[in-house]
Amino acid sequence: MNKSFKEHLAESAAEKKRDFRIKVAGDFSKEQEASLKTMLEKYTVSKFKKLKTTPVCEFPLDFPALKNCEVNIFEVVLDYPVTTFELTEYLSTTLKVNKQNLVVRKPGEPTEDYQTPVEKREGALLNDSEYKEAPNANFEDYYGDKYNTGFVKELNDLLKLERKARGEQIPTEGAAKFSTEDKAGLKSVFNTVSPDPRK
Repeated sequence: MNKSFKEHLAESAAEKKRDFRIKVAGDFSKEQEASLKTMLEKYTVSKFKKLKTTPVCEFPLDFPALKNCEVNIFEVVLDYPVTTFELTEYLSTTLKVNKQNLVVRKPGEPTEDYQTPVEKREGALLNDSEYKEAPNANFEDYYGDKYNTGFVKELNDLLKLERKARGEQIPTEGAAKFSTEDKAGLKSVFNTVSPDPRK
């Protein structure tokens, strides 16, 4: 049976979940938390969790106009599509919270990424001779005798292909014309010249 466009749209909208972080600065009572969850039911709440209440900060993140207050952070997953702007407007009006004290964000936003705690590293990166931050690194693929040999072979193969494409004769590999064992071949032209330039 063929479905209409509206039915397909409704199904795809139902399958997709919308994650949000709601942050409220200042005092936020248990009654307000309960009413927050009730108000979000308009958008069908799949998940509602209070992540934390930050300690009182002189300059709380995401609230540049406020000073010396704590921030209540909630993680919410909604089924119904809504934007952060719409959610901010709706919640500030229904909760009777000033817009300066309410922020709604998506978890993947850059402003959220910089706030996630990062493991502190001991010492400088260059002091780690084993390069633990780059696991499974095979350094022979990037430098050394094996890499250089492979690189030169690849260049020779490319040169042979170019010569073949131009119709030139490709030299065959034979005995070396210069031998390091032959002491006569190692005589330098400079050794035969007199060290005194006047002679």
